[in-house]
Amino acid sequence: MSCYFQVGDRDLWNPSNSVATLFLDQAEAFSRLVGHSSGLGPIVEDECQVDVARFQKFTGLLVKRYQDSNNRTLRSLTEGFIVVSLVLVQRAGGEVEEIEQGYAEMWTALREAQDRAMPDD
Repeated sequence: MSCYFQVGDRDLWNPSNSVATLFLDQAEAFSRLVGHSSGLGPIVEDECQVDVARFQKFTGLLVKRYQDSNNRTLRSLTEGFIVVSLVLVQRAGGEVEEIEQGYAEMWTALREAQDRAMPDD
């Protein structure tokens, strides 16, 4: 079984149900960390709707938190989630403006590598 992360009827990502559930659980925890809802809806009939504007803002806040922190553990715990989120934002046609120049190359390389590993159909 799998779950479709969608904007309307457009598929952004089609992970297994276990990966989708883990990602949503992480989003819930990270939304508390940054004080902003994730913009990810619940899984209903194997579909999860993405509110692009809210998700983009949420991802930006998490990127900013990462970039402003010198805590290696926080960075380790958030990096993978951020990279998957950056792929989803890009696939939805959005852009995370909070990426600082000094981190742009890193985030781009990580996002591009992750994009190839994330099925969207």
